[in-house]
Amino acid sequence: MWLKRLFPVILLIAALWVVSAQNTLFITGAWARPGEDMTGVYLQITNTGDEADRLVDVQTSIGMAEIHEMQMENDVMRMSPVDGVDIPAGETVRLQPGGLHIMVMGLQHPLTEGDTLDLTLMFESGAVITVEAWVSHTPIPYELEPDALTEAALTAIENDIYVGQVVNPPIQVQDFQVPSSDSNITRLSDTNGKWRMIFFGYMHCPDFCPLTLVDYRRVKSLLGDAADDVLFIFISVDAVRDTPEAIHDYLANFDPTFIGFSADDATLSRIQPDYGFYYSRRMAADSLAVYTVDHSTRSYLLDPDGVLRASFAYATEPRQIADALLWYMEHD
Repeated sequence: MWLKRLFPVILLIAALWVVSAQNTLFITGAWARPGEDMTGVYLQITNTGDEADRLVDVQTSIGMAEIHEMQMENDVMRMSPVDGVDIPAGETVRLQPGGLHIMVMGLQHPLTEGDTLDLTLMFESGAVITVEAWVSHTPIPYELEPDALTEAALTAIENDIYVGQVVNPPIQVQDFQVPSSDSNITRLSDTNGKWRMIFFGYMHCPDFCPLTLVDYRRVKSLLGDAADDVLFIFISVDAVRDTPEAIHDYLANFDPTFIGFSADDATLSRIQPDYGFYYSRRMAADSLAVYTVDHSTRSYLLDPDGVLRASFAYATEPRQIADALLWYMEHD
């Protein structure tokens, strides 16, 4: 019976391993504009390998896809197809408005806000990656104009006041809906109205994740009464093992008010450009059911409206983080 319950998990892990083993290319932040007959698709391609690659073809089930480039010549916008996009080793190439992008023509049905569009990307190395592009009126990431709080934070840095690494321009992060450790919370926007410290990690992490949560507990204590205006959020990059129930029990070891989200890979891929976090699963050579996850270790500060304001490096002193949070709350 236990093997029967475990089998779907093993299959999912195996599928993830196959994708990881085939290539070192990662697609994140895929989005498309709403459209009746055609649309533009934008995304980021990261090459973590030691050899360059090249995007040579794109296909979709609902139309004809081509790689295009947009250029301005003497105030005239010109768009033309290109035969490929170079992806240098160790770099990220962005297909974005006003430049390289994927054009999908002859749509079989209109695309509206919240729909998804399937894409299959083919590379010169033989790698084939299928992704879903989120249909959105607003770009991903959605950069806002620097405001008074941004300017104040930059001035604070000039005056040797620690406020973390300021996000400039600030980013309106995307909402998402995934299971959480609190049955009353299913969306990130359910936590709007409070400042939020966010960390992306996983429960089986032996070092960075538990130590960060210990630091969060200390930060909360140092905030005093102001802690009522701050939520500490753990977003798992390992939804296969980190179920909402398991996250609930795990976070209770640090603070029962901490909130955890069990985010699937599609959600993580979509929101990754907002924060710039990274994760990659590493399978044990002799077992697909045993793996660790490499992941970035920064913490991210969202304001009550869901705008990304700052980030903090791992092992930043809790006193510094607490003082920075108090500064932001005072100057908001």
